[in-house]
Amino acid sequence: MSPIGPIANYLTKHGFGRFEPKAVLFDMDGVLYNSMPNHAVAWKRSMKLFGIRMNKAEAYATEGARGIDTIRNMVRIQQGKLISLEEAQRMYDEKTRQFHLMGEPQVMPGIRELMAKIKELGLTIGVVTGSGQRPLINRLLNDFSEYIDERHIVTAYDVKHGKPHADPYLMGMEKAGTTPWQTIVIENAPLGVKAGVASRAFTIAVNTGPLPDAMLRRQGADMLFKKMTDLSEAWDGLLPEVDSQPISQDDRWEHNYQQVRRFIETNKCVPSKHRIEEHPMLNWIKYNRKLIARGTMPADRVKRFEELMQLGQQYRKLNQHYYSTGKPVRQDTTPDWPELF
Repeated sequence: MSPIGPIANYLTKHGFGRFEPKAVLFDMDGVLYNSMPNHAVAWKRSMKLFGIRMNKAEAYATEGARGIDTIRNMVRIQQGKLISLEEAQRMYDEKTRQFHLMGEPQVMPGIRELMAKIKELGLTIGVVTGSGQRPLINRLLNDFSEYIDERHIVTAYDVKHGKPHADPYLMGMEKAGTTPWQTIVIENAPLGVKAGVASRAFTIAVNTGPLPDAMLRRQGADMLFKKMTDLSEAWDGLLPEVDSQPISQDDRWEHNYQQVRRFIETNKCVPSKHRIEEHPMLNWIKYNRKLIARGTMPADRVKRFEELMQLGQQYRKLNQHYYSTGKPVRQDTTPDWPELF
C-alpha cells in the first residue's frame, strides 16, 4: 500500500506544506491491548443493572470516549434525561468493577514490533485514552516501559471534552511538543478516528474489531489497515517519501479559503478564539488581514477574502440578535455520535 497518495491527500486536505512526523500517539483499548471483547461484556452487564441496553456493536462504536460521556449519552437517548457527572461516575465505577472481574487482556499482536520501529526512528511515543483507571495506566507503563513514560499519556482526567472532540489529541501534541503535521494518530474506533482527524493529525485507522471498515473511512481516516501486524509490516515504507509531495501556495490558500467558508456557512459564525480546534482557521484569517494591510495580497484574493469576511459579519449580527433574545444559532462543530445510536 503506497503511502504517497494518502500523505499527499492529507497535506492538501489540511493545507499543510509539509509532513514531518516527530510523534506517534496511540489509543489504548483495541490498539495496544486486545481488550475490547472484555469491555463490551462489562458494558453490557453493568448498564443492564441501570436499565440501559448496550450491545457489542455500541460498545465498539463508542470506544475511546470518556466512560462518563458514553453513559450520559446513552441515558439521554434511552431514558430521556440528563444525569449528573456524579451519577454517571457511579455507573462507570460499576462498569470498571465488571471489567476487572475478567482476565487481563493480551497485548495486541504486532504492537511491540511497531513501537520498536518507531523508537528506532527517534519519534516520541504517546498514549491518548478515554480511560482514567489507574490500574490500567500502571499496566501500560509496565508493559511498554521501553517506549512510554507517564509524561506522554493523556487520560480522561486530562481534558474536559473527550473523543470525538479534538481535545485529547491536541493535549497529546502539547505533551509531545508537536504540531498536527508532526503527529501521527493510530486509532481503531470511530470516535477516536474523528478525534484524530479533528486535531488535524495524520490519522491511521486499524480495524481490530467487528465494525465495518466503512465506519472508520467515513470518519476521515487517512489510511486504514486490517490488523496491527499489517501496519507494523508496512511501517518501514510508510514515511520515506514525505517530503516529495509539495503543495503550492495557491493550492494551500484555496484549500484554507474553502475550509473557512464551509465552517462559516455551517456554523453561522466565524471561528472563535475560545475553541482551540478553531485556532488554525482564526490564524489564517488574521494572517490574510495583515497581508491586506501591507498591500501584498493579490487583488483577486483581496476581493474573495473581503466577501468571506462580509459573510461572517452578517452571521455575527444575526447571532448577536439571537443571543439578545436567548436563541443562539451556533451549531456544535464536533461530529455527532455514531449512527448506531
